[in-house]
Amino acid sequence: MKKRILELLTGGGILVDPAAVDMLCTLPDPIGCVKHILKDPDNRPLILSKEDVEQYAHCVSEKTIAEPRKVSEPKKKMAAAETTVKKHEVIVVRDITGDSTCVGNVIDFAKLFNDRYSTIRKMLYRRRELAGIISISRAKKVQRDIKIVGMVNEIRTTKNGHTLLELEDEADKIQILIMKGSRKIREAFLKDEVIGVIGSFSKDGEIIIAKEIIRPDVPMNSAMIPNGSDSVIAFVSDIHVGSDTFLPEKWNRFLEWLNKDPSAKKIRYMVMPGDLVDGIGIYPGQEDELLIEDVFAQYEALSKLIEPIPDWIKIVMMPGNHDAVRLAEPQPALSKEIQNIFDSRVMFAGNPCYLEIEGRSILAYHGRSMDDFIASVPSLSYSAPLDAMKEMLKRRHLAPVYGERTAIAPEQKDYMIIDRVPNIFVTGHVHSCGVSEYRGIKLINASTWQSQTEFQRMHNVVPDPARVPMINLGTGESWIEDFSY
Repeated sequence: MKKRILELLTGGGILVDPAAVDMLCTLPDPIGCVKHILKDPDNRPLILSKEDVEQYAHCVSEKTIAEPRKVSEPKKKMAAAETTVKKHEVIVVRDITGDSTCVGNVIDFAKLFNDRYSTIRKMLYRRRELAGIISISRAKKVQRDIKIVGMVNEIRTTKNGHTLLELEDEADKIQILIMKGSRKIREAFLKDEVIGVIGSFSKDGEIIIAKEIIRPDVPMNSAMIPNGSDSVIAFVSDIHVGSDTFLPEKWNRFLEWLNKDPSAKKIRYMVMPGDLVDGIGIYPGQEDELLIEDVFAQYEALSKLIEPIPDWIKIVMMPGNHDAVRLAEPQPALSKEIQNIFDSRVMFAGNPCYLEIEGRSILAYHGRSMDDFIASVPSLSYSAPLDAMKEMLKRRHLAPVYGERTAIAPEQKDYMIIDRVPNIFVTGHVHSCGVSEYRGIKLINASTWQSQTEFQRMHNVVPDPARVPMINLGTGESWIEDFSY
């Protein structure tokens, strides 16, 4: 068996650590795992380690590694895809609902950050440029050109304009110097993000001078391959029912279009990523801006507002920071008491969540962490939320910064890690609207149904309301329907 494994891996251009071969031999289907590794050209490592095998074995058992996209025989692939598409089925692949175990003690926080570090480190291990990663403590001993992975603990700018990072792993920490004038100096670093560093030690052996900063990022070829579906999915966020700035006329215009326009007949799904209602006590003085001052009455009003949506459209509702769930992310789905207000065609999921709809993987996140990204990265702004979404994908994490505006619950597993590469990534929160693409992943920021609030006016935030982004699940074509006129 070992000989066969080595032949397959070396024939595929992969060097193998002996411990990795031993690990493969203990698996129920070692050859199957090897084939998955060989069919994963964008992530497979240059040198296969035991840790890589553990990651691949886990992915195979959980069926999270997608079959590779073949560029040859496109007609044959299309035919196969058409037969596997499950019409009108929505699957919540993963969210926190029902799985929250945190108590809030120090041990919980340690488990959360350890899970983040180990999971993203495995992603970085697969990067070819990081082959030969060693621990920080070992790097201090060898004192040569090194490759390490760590979590950013501190970020400072020296008096000479250089950037100094404190990087830590499970056992040690070290200073990383990024020289002024380096192309990497233009990058923004976030506390608690996990990065790879290629560099060499300074003459005194105290710090590492960075040559390259490597982030986990998503694969280049993540584009949606046509699958034969003719269904359309619409994204409707930040409705804010109960606020005196909710826009009922524009909402009714949208409902009329859904029921009467022939182009709306293909819409089969509607995802609502948070801030369904305006909530109670969310910010100082909110009570002066409410038309409905009871949160349950707000959800009852929302139920009536969605009643005219055609019956053939399945609706998925998620919470946001204004909804009646815990503020800390990840957030579970709305309570059963609230769910019972709505009819059976409405599904409920947590925030964030992974959905699977007609063969497409959708990562849906309300987007509260955009506040922290925009505050920390000078190039980002509320008027361009899609850029913040790209930064999340580069870091493979929805909310890396702990202790700022985004409250993070210390779960034992970090549900904010982007450990599955989605076909579609949707957010809301910032009341903007946009459609873009990053490395083939469709990016959606899903507008709002609320006009400018006093808080937004004070901070010069101009909303982009009553617009509905849509994607054809078969072709990947995306567009925006405008109801703001």
